[in-house]
Amino acid sequence: MAKSKEVKIALLGCGKLGQGLYKLWKETRLKIKEQTGIDLSISYILVKHKKYKRDSAIPVDILTDNIKNILKDPEVQIVIDTIGGIEPTYGIIKQFLNRGCHVVSANRALLASKMREVFELARSRKVHLQFDAALGGGIPIVRMLKRDLIASRIRGMWGIASGNANYLLTEMHRSKKSLKEVLKMPELQRLTESHMLIDYEGADSAQKLALLAAMAFGVEVNYLQVHAESISHIKQVDIQFAEEFGYRIKLLTVLRDRDEGLELRVHPTLVPEDHPLNSVQYDYNAFYIQTDLVGEFMLYGKGAGVYPAANMIIRDLVEVATSIKTSSKYMYEFPLWRDKKVLPIEEINSGYYLRLTCLDIPGVMGRIATVLGENNINIGSAHANRKEQIKPEKTAYINIFIESAKEKDIFTAISQIKKYKIIKGEITVIRILGEHKNVNDSTGTG
Repeated sequence: MAKSKEVKIALLGCGKLGQGLYKLWKETRLKIKEQTGIDLSISYILVKHKKYKRDSAIPVDILTDNIKNILKDPEVQIVIDTIGGIEPTYGIIKQFLNRGCHVVSANRALLASKMREVFELARSRKVHLQFDAALGGGIPIVRMLKRDLIASRIRGMWGIASGNANYLLTEMHRSKKSLKEVLKMPELQRLTESHMLIDYEGADSAQKLALLAAMAFGVEVNYLQVHAESISHIKQVDIQFAEEFGYRIKLLTVLRDRDEGLELRVHPTLVPEDHPLNSVQYDYNAFYIQTDLVGEFMLYGKGAGVYPAANMIIRDLVEVATSIKTSSKYMYEFPLWRDKKVLPIEEINSGYYLRLTCLDIPGVMGRIATVLGENNINIGSAHANRKEQIKPEKTAYINIFIESAKEKDIFTAISQIKKYKIIKGEITVIRILGEHKNVNDSTGTG
C-alpha cells in the first residue's frame, strides 16, 4: 500500500456534536486511510474550559483553551467548526481563514447571518469552505445544488428541514397527544446536537433556508429576513381535521424563484397524504426539488442527531483533504451573487385552510363567502361540523379551503370576518401545499 499522507486537523468545540464527531473519526480513521491514502489527524481540540467533564475517550493532551497554540502550528490545514453561535465564533473562524486554513462547518447560525463575509473571505484566501452538515443533517444537499444540478434551473424547493419539529408533528399525528405532552418525551433529547432548547420555532429551518437561497440562487439573505412561523400553536383539533380532509401537518420550508423576487418562508403546512413529503416521518428531513431539466425529485435522510451531522463532516473532511492532496483549486463554486429581493409574506400566493367556530344559525356561510369574494378570494370547498358546546348557543366548525390567494387578501378578509358577532373564538389559518382536493361534498350552516 502506498504511503499515506497525513492531513492535520483542529476541531473547534467539544460539545455533543464535537464529542460525537471525535468518536466517529476514531472509528473510521483506519478505514479512510486504507481507502483514500489520507490520514486524517485530529491534533487539536479547542475548548473553553480544559477541565470540563467530557467523554473519557478524548485525550486530554490534545485539548487547548488557547487559539494561538493552533494558529502558530503551520501544519494545521483544516479546522472544523462545531462551536456554534455567531460570536465569538465569527472572530475565531476569520483568524483561521486569514491564515489560509480550510474550514468544514456545522454552524448554520453563523453562515446564515454572515454568509457573504465568510464566503468572500474564503474565496479571497483560495480555501475550501464546506458546510453540508449545517444544512440537512445527513443529506448532501450542497453537493446536489452545486454539482449535480449545475446545468439545470431550480424553480423551487419544498423541504422538511427541522428533524426536531418533524418528530414532534409526527408524534402528534401518531399518538393524538398535545404538543405540550410530546415535548416531555425523553426521546427528543437524543436528537439535539447541543444543549440548546429543542427547536420548534422555525428559526433552525429559516437559517437553513437562507443558506439554500445562496447556494441555489446566489441571493444573500440574512435568516432574519425569512418569514418563519412556529408549530407551537398547532393543536390536536388541527391534526384531527387535517387527517379528516386527507392531509398531514408539516413544518415546511418553501423556496421559489419568481420573476418579481425570491419567495422564502417557513410555516406549518397542510401536505396532501399522497405527496412524497408525507413519507418523511420523525427525525428525518427531505428536500423536494423542482427543476427545468431533471423534473421533480426528492432527497431524503436523517435530519437530526449528532451522528448524521458527524458523518457529513467526515465526508467533507475527506473531500477537502483529497483536494489538498491533488492540489485542485475548488470543489464547489462559491455563490455568484445576484441582486434579487426577498418578497414580503404579504405578497405570496398560496392555498389556505380556514377553520372558524360560528353560531349554528342560517346565513352564516353566506356572510363569510361574501367577505371572501369581496377580497378576491375563491372558495374551493366548505365543510360544516357540529361542535359540542356547554353554553346555550349551538356552534359549529366551518372548514373552508381556499384556492390560490394572496396572503394580504386572506388576512384582510379575516380581520373583517372577526367583527361579526356570529364568530366565536380565533380563526385558524394554515397554508396548503398544492391545490386542495375536494374529498367531501360541500356543506354549510345556512
